[in-house]
Amino acid sequence: MVCNKCGEKRPVSQKSYNKKVSELRYNINKAFDNFFNIIDYPLTSVGDLSIVEPKIDIVEKNGSVDVIAELPGIDEDDVDISLSEDGFLTIQAEKKHHFDNSLNGMYMSECSYGMIKRTVALPVGVDVNRAKANFKEGVLKISMPRTLNIKQKIKRIQLKK
Repeated sequence: MVCNKCGEKRPVSQKSYNKKVSELRYNINKAFDNFFNIIDYPLTSVGDLSIVEPKIDIVEKNGSVDVIAELPGIDEDDVDISLSEDGFLTIQAEKKHHFDNSLNGMYMSECSYGMIKRTVALPVGVDVNRAKANFKEGVLKISMPRTLNIKQKIKRIQLKK
């Protein structure tokens, strides 16, 4: 490696090299995060439609699994939640425009509008039939109790010889 001060070549220690690579990796990840978070959500493109995926947390505590989703600017009436028996949770909503469709007088528009959808696999042993949800100040919280006896069916597959 060339010294920045005097220009002579010097051996680089593994520790110094690892630190520089870690810093580079951090800066590249930060640049990509900033680029892809131009709006507050990750964007999934489906044909001509853009579907925004809300950010979520899944937490297990006190015998319950909680899913917390950020849905800022969305009305409670526009949120649809579905749970499948095989353990998939789907949150779907639509963020509507809060102004008329004409752009007369529009100086700048950075707000995102449209379909919001996210499907996640839930941990094994969640009782989807006793799920409860509440929505307050743009945060959706879905709570599902854990079942006491978790019976996971395992199917063995034999290899052909």
